[in-house]
Amino acid sequence: MIEKVQFRNFRAFRSLDLELEPFTVLVGPNASGKTTLLEGLSLLSESARSLFGKNEDLIFEEAIKSHGVVEPVGLEVSGDWFGCAGMARLNSLMRSMYVNGQPAQRQHIEMKGRWAGKSVPVDSIEINQSDRTGDSLFQPPLNVFRNALSSTIALRFDSRRLAEPSYSEDESPVLSGDGSGLAALLAHLKLSRDEEFSEIEKSLVEIVPAVERIRIERARVKPSSDATYSPVMSQSVWGHRISFDMRGAKGVPAGMVGEGTLMALGLLAAVLGPSQPHLVLLDDIELALHPVAQGRLVDVIRKIRKRRPELQVLATSHSPFVLNYMQPGEIRMTFLAEDGSARCEKLEAHPEYRKWKDLMSPGEFWSTVGESWMEKDPTSSPHE
Repeated sequence: MIEKVQFRNFRAFRSLDLELEPFTVLVGPNASGKTTLLEGLSLLSESARSLFGKNEDLIFEEAIKSHGVVEPVGLEVSGDWFGCAGMARLNSLMRSMYVNGQPAQRQHIEMKGRWAGKSVPVDSIEINQSDRTGDSLFQPPLNVFRNALSSTIALRFDSRRLAEPSYSEDESPVLSGDGSGLAALLAHLKLSRDEEFSEIEKSLVEIVPAVERIRIERARVKPSSDATYSPVMSQSVWGHRISFDMRGAKGVPAGMVGEGTLMALGLLAAVLGPSQPHLVLLDDIELALHPVAQGRLVDVIRKIRKRRPELQVLATSHSPFVLNYMQPGEIRMTFLAEDGSARCEKLEAHPEYRKWKDLMSPGEFWSTVGESWMEKDPTSSPHE
């Protein structure tokens, strides 16, 4: 689990040192760096596969460096995974190369790390060596660390994608970050892993009591435009769609239920489904839910974490109601300074927090003080 994050020269975060909790919520104005922090952790997770075997030549096309700086980008996480301390660092380097016979500069990603007293990457041949008992020479196996780092899902749901029918040719369907494929995933769980489906359904009813049952029905699905099909394949295929039995109405199509209900279902499917991510990066945890339902969602996440203590959730929010269900130490505030650099601090770091903590809820305190104090308070200046 990630305990500390260090960003250098990554977009708006020119210098950031931040502690994370098992469940952390980021609040702040629009365009203040909340989503950027999620994207940095997602990029590091996607690059984690290069911690093993020979260094892969990773090329990243998108501009990620802070404006006007010449130093390289650095993203680092440290923490404890399966009882062993570890760290991983991503560096972005500009290298010269030829593209179509012409010299060009390309941004390369390099990953390094350390876990359980061992440095990575290590040669893939060495990792695959076994002793006479057939056990890995590395105990615990280093791929446990790699898999934990790369087991991340970034969610930014679109209710239309969540509601649409879908199908999958994969053995185990995957939910996309925008919610595409939800019907196919739930159909797979209903048929093959009914206990997980029942747990998702039960948790949704706890968040939205008006829901009585989730139904999975057969439906015609138009193939996606990016898929490859034979010329003889018809214009549509059989897939699945979602409907709901609601209090007072049966068989309500997914497209006709509330946006918050769909988004809560998508989150539960992502967390409780077969992928079992270690890190969930969630944009807008309030998910268009009623304030009371937002509190129920936070409670459900905490219950899931008790069963899966390796699960870590990092979410953004604009809702003071969500903060009222969080511990003050779980809240981080972001702010974009006049010079264009983003900052992030604990809610408890506000100079007046101790004075008001017993008189105001976290949501009330945040709504009152805002985030501009981070630019005025010298203790909140970036770490250089």
